[in-house]
Amino acid sequence: MNTRRVSLATVALALAVLVSPLAEAQSTLIDLEVGYQWVSVTGNRDMYRTLINQDDGVVLRDFTLNFTDPSSGASVADSIRIDASGFGANPAGSLRFDMGKGTSYRLRLSYHQFENYSALPAFANPLLDDGVIPGQHLWNRDREVIDAELQLLPNRAVTPVIGYRWNRYSGPRQTTYFVGQDEFRLDSDLEETEQEIYGGILFATNRWSGSLLQGWRSFEATDRVGLVPGAGAGNNLRAVLGTDVTLADLTRTVETEADTPVTTANIRGRLGEAVRLTASYVQADADSDTSASELLSGSLVSFRLSRFFSGLDQSIASRTESPSWRGEARVEIDLSPEVRLDLGYEARERELEGWALISSLYLDTLNFSGADPRDISTLIETTNGYEREDDIASARINLRGVGPFVLWAEGAIRSSDLDLSEDVAQIVTPGSQQGEFNREVDVIGAGAAVVFKGARMSLDLVSENADDIVVRTDYIDRLRMRGRVDWALSSWLRLLATAEKITSNNGSAGVGYDAETDHVALDLEITPTDTFLLRLAYDNYDTDSSVLVRLPQDFSTERSTHAETGQLLEGGLRWRIAPFDLDLGYSEFENTGSFGFDMTRSFARLGIDFNDRVGGAFEFENNEYTEDLQQLADFDADRFGVFIRWRL
Repeated sequence: MNTRRVSLATVALALAVLVSPLAEAQSTLIDLEVGYQWVSVTGNRDMYRTLINQDDGVVLRDFTLNFTDPSSGASVADSIRIDASGFGANPAGSLRFDMGKGTSYRLRLSYHQFENYSALPAFANPLLDDGVIPGQHLWNRDREVIDAELQLLPNRAVTPVIGYRWNRYSGPRQTTYFVGQDEFRLDSDLEETEQEIYGGILFATNRWSGSLLQGWRSFEATDRVGLVPGAGAGNNLRAVLGTDVTLADLTRTVETEADTPVTTANIRGRLGEAVRLTASYVQADADSDTSASELLSGSLVSFRLSRFFSGLDQSIASRTESPSWRGEARVEIDLSPEVRLDLGYEARERELEGWALISSLYLDTLNFSGADPRDISTLIETTNGYEREDDIASARINLRGVGPFVLWAEGAIRSSDLDLSEDVAQIVTPGSQQGEFNREVDVIGAGAAVVFKGARMSLDLVSENADDIVVRTDYIDRLRMRGRVDWALSSWLRLLATAEKITSNNGSAGVGYDAETDHVALDLEITPTDTFLLRLAYDNYDTDSSVLVRLPQDFSTERSTHAETGQLLEGGLRWRIAPFDLDLGYSEFENTGSFGFDMTRSFARLGIDFNDRVGGAFEFENNEYTEDLQQLADFDADRFGVFIRWRL
């Protein structure tokens, strides 16, 4: 159990006690649900943690504290609200604190934490056929986010605002590294911290509102890497040129620092009774420096140098500059009560320029004949650049009042200009990897909807055509057709249905990219009374794609195909018969194709109100996961929980 999460829940309760005297509240609401859960896992616990990651322990299901003082007396605040949920044996938790006093100030504070775990047995695992799990690429890292904002004179014509954001991502990871003609397992310990402070104004008049904010963002990261104990033999146990390739030791440290000023502005309002305008602008100018040092020793081979070597001392110094901006404007014009015209324009530009100096010292090298011992030093300086400009112009016209019909038509032009400047040291395949690339996509769409007797049926079609490609998975033609039905058959019966088809293709020589997606969804809600809800859902997602790929060993091409069909069946029931509250749920997702798996979830919760203030709840949940090809990933997990509810 993560005690830090529980302590944060305790902090939320302590805040409630501390701030309650300040509010001098005339109205107070407290709602608390907390309990304990037990988790039992049969099978692959690593895969369970990757997908579900519940644990034994205390769980704060929900906490709300709300003070209000409508008298607006001499208290520090006339409204205080605290919300917390998820802390304890859950992989995610959140805490929100909102405090204010009339038009004097408003303070918002939030905290979020997420636990990220991944240990997929089949991903990059060369020893999978031998039954070795988990794979050699896994991580167990946490993310924490704090966001605070203070508004002075809220809800006035001009409101000064200042804010602070803090984002930390840290924890261990295991990965692999190819050196000396073998691949070795490495441990990594990462700590990234991003901070931003910003200030500016919010403004609002009868016709216009918006904001102007200036922020300063800083980023620091340190990644310390070392050889996994006992992994010095590598993945390739065969000798290379008669030499057993081994690694005795490896240490690497990578440090990154970046500073980014960020300017944000937006405005929305009316130019007249029939014209509305929305516009926004964001500009950022990032500068970053990265340094890396690596020291390793062992018995290694370099085909590039045509030598054996026993050590490598390498250092990297790099600098990157990445200015970018984005602007967008949209105008809505009521040409008549039945006709509305929407016009939009968006422009984006990003530049990326980088420089790196790589210094490598190979120690105690011998040529392949076993002679000419020496240390060899290589020095590589590389500079590259990237510049991209995007322009998007769009127009849409909506027509209402034609009987029961609603009609619309739209068009857009998306233009992209890219300028890539690669360094010779980075080009590893024949042919140029740099130059200017231009791509324009024309979009035409139309749709119609009809409304009658509680039902709304709509159909729309969007066609996209491009004049060129930049990467191999770019499409030349894409077509999307979508239909939707929302039908209230009666006051207690509602049906939602969606059907969608998307096709993309690129027949350019040497590419041969084709993709097709079909999606069908049905959702039925039955509510014969206010205390009863039955929901049934079906969702089918079918996608196939193929493209020619180049094999790295000889640069020949072959066709790569990918096919997935996902089918979801879901049902839920909610029934309240005082003092009981019953909640049942079942879902089954089956995926077939290139990667087949099945996952089912069953859920039951019974709540009991002992009186108006106190209640209890019992929960049961089962999650079962199976893979078609690799049974090593299968698991079956049960969770039991007992909770107490308290309202004041």
